[in-house]
Amino acid sequence: MDVQNAIARIQLAFKDKDYFRLMELPSPDVDELGRPWWSGTSADVSKAYRRLSILVHPDKNPGPDARAAFEALNKAHRELKDPGSREELVKAGAEAGRQKREAAEAAATPEERVVLYAARKEKTRELKKQEGDSFQAEIMRQLKEKQDRAKRKRDMLSRCRRQDEDYNAAEAEDAAEEAARSAARRQGAAKSRRGKPRLIF
Repeated sequence: MDVQNAIARIQLAFKDKDYFRLMELPSPDVDELGRPWWSGTSADVSKAYRRLSILVHPDKNPGPDARAAFEALNKAHRELKDPGSREELVKAGAEAGRQKREAAEAAATPEERVVLYAARKEKTRELKKQEGDSFQAEIMRQLKEKQDRAKRKRDMLSRCRRQDEDYNAAEAEDAAEEAARSAARRQGAAKSRRGKPRLIF
């Protein structure tokens, strides 16, 4: 790509506030259910920024146009890296994509509209099925997670109960041994007193 063309393209896209076009990234769109989506990632944004910043950097291209293009590129990069700002840009870009699609459908012939409508209806059905499947999978995941938590809780309670029973059994055994020793001491003391005369005052 020619540097001057890149600078002009960046400035034009910046003027239109189309940061996706500015960074040569795919434009956002809406799916058949009307939800905005964008196929790019944060890594794609960084990669595009590095590639373009090398091309239009003011150190390599002196002049006010290169500096303005580089500043526009920096602003677009910041906006697209920020998740909140990127979400707003995706929504705005998706709305523009929806309007463009509707305009193309309006300009289509009746036969083309029938084909477009059938394709959209099929895609909508597929998306709803995928959504239903993913919803069902999420419910099953949550149910399994809940069952696993309940099992862990039961196992922990069972271990605690066994430990309590073991502790109580050990305590009872210690108490029985202590009682036996105490009884043996009393018997030994009673035997030793039998041979001695009692003193009565």
